[in-house]
Amino acid sequence: MLVVGAGLIGTSVALALRERGHPVWLADVSAVHLHQAHSLGAGDVHAGEPVDVTVVAVPPGSTAQVVAAQIQEHDRGTVTDTASIKRAVQDEVRRLLGDPSHSTPTEAAHVPRYVGGHPLAGRERGGPHRAHPAMFAGRAWVLTPGPDASSESLDDARWLATECGATPVTMTAEEHDHALAVTSHLPQFVASALAARLAMQPDAVLQLVGQALRDMTRIAAADPSLWVDIATGNAGPLADAIDGLTSSLQEVAVALRSVPPDADPIRHLIEAGGAGYSRLPGKHGGSPRSYHIVPVVVPDQPGQLARLLADAAASGANVEDLRVEHAPGLPVGLIELFVGPESAHALRTALTHRGWTLTDEPAAP
Repeated sequence: MLVVGAGLIGTSVALALRERGHPVWLADVSAVHLHQAHSLGAGDVHAGEPVDVTVVAVPPGSTAQVVAAQIQEHDRGTVTDTASIKRAVQDEVRRLLGDPSHSTPTEAAHVPRYVGGHPLAGRERGGPHRAHPAMFAGRAWVLTPGPDASSESLDDARWLATECGATPVTMTAEEHDHALAVTSHLPQFVASALAARLAMQPDAVLQLVGQALRDMTRIAAADPSLWVDIATGNAGPLADAIDGLTSSLQEVAVALRSVPPDADPIRHLIEAGGAGYSRLPGKHGGSPRSYHIVPVVVPDQPGQLARLLADAAASGANVEDLRVEHAPGLPVGLIELFVGPESAHALRTALTHRGWTLTDEPAAP
C-alpha cells in the first residue's frame, strides 16, 4: 500500500492499515510531513517499491494531477483518492490521461484502475500530528467508480475502506457532490459566515457568547486554501445549496420587517428545521432516538470530569454523549450528559446523592 500525501487523512489511513498489520509506504512533497508521519509509525518512505493499491490524500485542487501521475508511474494496481469533490476530479483524471488534443471528458481516456473515494471523517485542522488510526471507525467511505472502473479496482477500494474501519458506500460522482454540497460544504460556509459576523463585534458582545454559537462555528477555523479548492470544484451544487438556504432566511427577514411582523414564515422555518433534524441518523447510523439531558455543574479542577463519569457509570446509566460549556469568568463548567429517557431519573438521583449540583433539566433534544 502506498499513501501519497502524509497529512491528517493520509497519515490516518496509513496508521489504520499499519494497525491491521499491512505494510505501508509514504510519499509527500513536504519533507516535514513525511518525517512526522514516519516518526508516528505510519510507514516507511517510498523508494519505488511495487504496490497493489495507492491512495492519494492531497488537497482537492491537486488530486487529479497526482492520481494521473500515479497511474502513469505504476503499470498495475488500483489508485484511489480521498478528495471531498468527485466529479471534477474524475473528469480531470480522464482528461489528463487521454490524448492532449481531446478537450472534453467524454472523449478522454478510459481509466479502469481508478476509483474515486471520500472518507467522511476529518477535523477542522490538519497535519500528520493530528492523525489517528481510528479516524474512520464507523464512518461512511464513499466510493465513486467511473463507468469504466474495473471490478477488481472497486474491490480494492472497498477493501481499503473496510480495513480502515469504515463502511463503504457506492454512488456516482454526481450523487456524491450534490449530497456533500448540503451535508458538508454548506455547513462550512454557514459556520464561516456566522463566525465572520463576530469579527466586527465589540469585546463586550463576545462575552455573551453561549454554547450554541460555539457549536455552530467550531469548523470555522478551517484551512482557506482547502475550502477554495472544494468550493470551486463543486461550484454548481454548492451555489444551489447556498441559494436554498439564503432564500429561506430572506423570507424570515421580510416577515420580520412587515408591520406587524408576520409570524407564519418564522414558525414554518423553525418547524421545518425540527422536521429535518429529526431525520438525522441516530447512534451508529441507526434510527434517531430522543435523549434526555442531565446538566451538571462541575468545578474546573483536575479530575472532576473523570469523577463525574465514574459516578454516572456507577448509577447504571449509559451516557450516550456529553457536551461541555464553560461559564465565562467563573471557575466552573456545565457538563450536559445525554442519556436515554429510561435512565434520566435514576442518573439525576444518583448524582444528587453523590453531591453533584444539577441545574433544572431542559427539554429533551
